[in-house]
Amino acid sequence: MVWRTSRKIGTLRGMNTQSSTSPDLGRLALTENALAAADSLWRAEMRRNYGPDGVLIYAYAPEGQGGLGTPLRRSYEARRVAVALWRHERRRS
Repeated sequence: MVWRTSRKIGTLRGMNTQSSTSPDLGRLALTENALAAADSLWRAEMRRNYGPDGVLIYAYAPEGQGGLGTPLRRSYEARRVAVALWRHERRRS
């Protein structure tokens, strides 16, 4: 499971924020897909750790971030980065 998580998180590394005023719909779609994948991984880790209501109960609590070095923390960080990249691209569009 860790390998799959690391593999999907690795796809976010190639994305960087570039200053531009023109919308790039392909890049927006890419960030949306990355966000969907990262969110799915984080939700799966939340369910694995806390059961079917884990997201509802712990999403905004420190438990939703996981401990350092855990698969939950890695998926949380990947999701956080994906949200930031998506928001950046959405503002440009």
